[in-house]
Amino acid sequence: MKLIEKITIRIIASLIFTIGAQAQNLYGGIEIGSKGVKMSILDIKNAKKGLFESKASWTENTTIAKGISKNGKLDPADIDITCQVVVKNYKKMIEEYKVDKKQLYIIASSGVGMAENSNELVQKIKDVLDYDLEIISVEREARLLIAGGVPANRYTNSLMIDIGGGNTKGGYIDVKNEDSFVFFPISMRLGTVTLTEKVKLYTKSEDFADFLEWSTVYKEMLQEEVGRMYRKRASAQTKKNIYFSGGAVWAFKTLFDTNPIENYSEFTKKDVTDYHIKLIFEFSNYVELAKTNVDIAKVLKTYDQQSLLSANNLLISLLDHLENQDSKKYYFIKNGQMAWLVAYVLENAKNGRVIY
Repeated sequence: MKLIEKITIRIIASLIFTIGAQAQNLYGGIEIGSKGVKMSILDIKNAKKGLFESKASWTENTTIAKGISKNGKLDPADIDITCQVVVKNYKKMIEEYKVDKKQLYIIASSGVGMAENSNELVQKIKDVLDYDLEIISVEREARLLIAGGVPANRYTNSLMIDIGGGNTKGGYIDVKNEDSFVFFPISMRLGTVTLTEKVKLYTKSEDFADFLEWSTVYKEMLQEEVGRMYRKRASAQTKKNIYFSGGAVWAFKTLFDTNPIENYSEFTKKDVTDYHIKLIFEFSNYVELAKTNVDIAKVLKTYDQQSLLSANNLLISLLDHLENQDSKKYYFIKNGQMAWLVAYVLENAKNGRVIY
């Protein structure tokens, strides 16, 4: 065999080995959340150090949790639609992205788990995919959120808060040593979808003015809920860096801030209150901008004006109860939708870092 042929064979063999090794590092995650189904594909470089590269992420809206505030249950039709979305994307990850089934996780958020009949969703996924769906607890979801969303070098002085569709959760981490991390959770049973539906129980029409009036009335109860949540973990209010994730803050940053959103995008409380005024009195401007701005159009396709108002009421209330508000730094995590999913995959990977 000629030398050039030997070299060519070695190069091809090396490429095949490299491609195979890369494929083994691919992990896929599908999260069934209150507002939609979120997909993430990661190339994990080093699970112990939490090193990974996001290969792809996307979301499909389903609002499976909209019935929880009405009767405490998931609607059967919403369960069916959600399962169709899960099946479609499960196959997409395997066929298009070549993710191994053993490295593909499907989970449901704690907001979905609030439903009395969440077991019906579990059974449906079992029937269509033969997969044992895990519905994670509020505490575990919050722990994974901060593990995947907050820079490790800021753990000791940071609070993570995720405003979800079904609930709001978060917490902070105390670092004992390099291999010992202890998590302290906070949570409440109100999110963008559930708060919107609760206010709608009082309204007599679909008119926004009616919804605005009752949102103002309900705000006192919302403040009480937020206050109770913080009082359970008083140290949470003292953290210097406050990291937010969730659709509520994504909507605020997209509509209010015209600059490109960075992975850790800073904002102020004044930004949030100024946006609130625009949301109430200048919403038609956003509708007009959506005709030419793809990002704004995506927000308005996900949330109507009522839901946006509820989302920002949650954000304002969460800021109002923090100590020394002006001295804090507030950040929106652009990749927050995959933050807790990243941590879940990393924990399940061999030698992954675990926070207790």
